[in-house]
Amino acid sequence: MRLSQQFEDFLRDEVNLNQTRIDLLEARVGTLKRFVEAAAWGPKILEFAAQGSWAHETIIKPLKGREFDADLLVFVDPVASWSATDYVRTLRGAFAGSGIYGDMLLPANRCVTVNYAGDFHLDVVPCVIGRPGGSGAEVCNKDDDVFEPTDGHGYAEWWEGRNAWAHHRLKHVVRLLKFLRDRKATFSVKSVLLTTLVGERITSLDAFGADFDDVPTALRTVIGRLDDYLEANPAMPTIRNPVLWSETFGRHWDQDKYDNFRSCMNRYRRWIDDAYAEPDRTESVRKWHRVFGEDFAPEIVLEEARGVRDTVVAKAGLPNAVRDVVAAIQQFGTAVLVHVPWKLAHVEPSRWRTGGSIDVRVKGYLCSARNGQLVREFGSGEILGRGRDLLFEAVSLMGTPFGARDFDIRWQVVNTDKAAGYAKALRGGFYKSDDAGRRWERTEYRGAHWIEAFVIRKRDKVCVGRSGRFFVIIE
Repeated sequence: MRLSQQFEDFLRDEVNLNQTRIDLLEARVGTLKRFVEAAAWGPKILEFAAQGSWAHETIIKPLKGREFDADLLVFVDPVASWSATDYVRTLRGAFAGSGIYGDMLLPANRCVTVNYAGDFHLDVVPCVIGRPGGSGAEVCNKDDDVFEPTDGHGYAEWWEGRNAWAHHRLKHVVRLLKFLRDRKATFSVKSVLLTTLVGERITSLDAFGADFDDVPTALRTVIGRLDDYLEANPAMPTIRNPVLWSETFGRHWDQDKYDNFRSCMNRYRRWIDDAYAEPDRTESVRKWHRVFGEDFAPEIVLEEARGVRDTVVAKAGLPNAVRDVVAAIQQFGTAVLVHVPWKLAHVEPSRWRTGGSIDVRVKGYLCSARNGQLVREFGSGEILGRGRDLLFEAVSLMGTPFGARDFDIRWQVVNTDKAAGYAKALRGGFYKSDDAGRRWERTEYRGAHWIEAFVIRKRDKVCVGRSGRFFVIIE
């Protein structure tokens, strides 16, 4: 399922750099430009221009506690007798000698990096225009003392052309891929290399087709074409600047990193195709979660979790005045729990291959405290108060635990209903045992919740048995 609106919301809330930070960047850049113009640097300044992700509109929100970066080109006339090193060295000297930026500088080769701690760092890149014997526009490699040809304007125009052919959705696709790169950390690729690989998959014919009608369709199209290209090139290809053929973008890559990127794109393609084609909304959200994580489509997750009461009331034929599932159990007994839906958007599907029919049951104990004394055993569907420590144990039908040498017990813990939803405390994932097939939990939110034990055979990671739901009802 496309879930187009959910993609727009996900970009706005989780992926895109928020407007307040963009406004701050632009304000700081304005101040910095005025400083450079007034500084006794030496070269005549022709103009300033944004470069990189900032200019291409593919910049994304950084990880929590991390900074984002932006590039600012300073186009200047050549200075007679100056070497490449001189341009960077003297510009850094102007910043270092100021009372504003002196303590904000980071080491850099082709630029002066100003670090706005906690927000972003800005690379100020000298670009020399029309140097005698040069090649048009050139950036300055300080460490090697050489001028290097560049064409930031040309690349920006090339990228914007591809973005326009893709109905202006290509920038959103790159942001989503960069989100995967940064949040999952399963592959590494420089932004300019990723942007080039994506842009090269677009042609002018796309302007007239339906492959970029919305963001999820554009993502599916790009990841499919990118995977096809990577599969056709098992050896790392040379990725050139499309507007400056002498420049290549692979200096931070090697065959191992390329192989990993190739493998990840193939996997994400399969996952994206699966989620896109899934006709059931709940199942599609779960599959998109496999790609982007649980922050995707949170309103659907909350809607379903809070709607458990409505499902139980409707399917059990209960009076509409019943407040919630807890009240339903209090009035009509635990038989109503059979109507609590298994399939909710935030509940992860089993991640293990099944093979076996070992009978498993869960025993629950009230305890005086975590790791404290056992008070008594309680049963599935029993109503408990909040703030109680619980211990769960997976055993066979004979009451014996599973040997830790041969089996691993994983626990799926699921919170539902309004209280957990409003507290953003819905859970639906899998957790390890705390010790030898046992798991500690604590009662927190009013509602019908459950825990289930999965017995995993260690030698082949096959699920050979699962307990079924053990309900914990909290009033």
